[in-house]
Amino acid sequence: AMDSYRDIQAPVVWLLAGLLALAAPAGAQAPQPQWPDPIPPITDADVQREQDKAAAIVDSLIPGAHGRVLTLKDDPLLKPGPALSASRLIEQVHSLARALRRHADIEPDRVQRVLGIALPHDAEGQRRGTTGTFDPGTYAWTVSRSSFVPEANTVRLSLDPPTLCLSVDELKAPLLADRFKMYVPTFGDDDRILFYKPVESQLTLYVYIAVDRLDTPTCGRTVTFDIAPSDD
Repeated sequence: AMDSYRDIQAPVVWLLAGLLALAAPAGAQAPQPQWPDPIPPITDADVQREQDKAAAIVDSLIPGAHGRVLTLKDDPLLKPGPALSASRLIEQVHSLARALRRHADIEPDRVQRVLGIALPHDAEGQRRGTTGTFDPGTYAWTVSRSSFVPEANTVRLSLDPPTLCLSVDELKAPLLADRFKMYVPTFGDDDRILFYKPVESQLTLYVYIAVDRLDTPTCGRTVTFDIAPSDD
């Protein structure tokens, strides 16, 4: 009998509580819960800004990332080109540094005319470039889409194995004579010396040379060319 009483008592208590709530004066409403201010929506620009920031941090922290673009898979094979000497590669670097003045100059057809060698499509049509014998290893010239200027390309000369190199003095002297300014990083893991100068249409040409060491460099391992809007 006691269990039956409890079974009846519970619904009655809830019913009385509901009637009392309905009978309460209108001005005696329970206080509304306090919620924090709404968080403003995240825009595409916010996401892009954070991605750019993260990419810059990663790029500055990964040793050796500047000589070879890191990808999730190996780059498609390049078609073979002629064997070249160190003096010829250095001459090509300086010819390109003099010729690149606007975005159109860094298109593959123009680059190959300046270099004096053909730059066909790779095995999957992703890049233009060629590879050939240099010293006891190989060189590769490539033209691919720029990672930070959508309307531009990046040109890179890379050597394999990484122990191969070009004389830093022979690379540097003509650039400085052609009024390039030089910047040497003083901290971080960036192994590149930067040469830069204004060109046309509010653009700046950047030439990055990855070296063996920053204090007294002797060995240039990769040379990268980019054209980007000049800083205000």
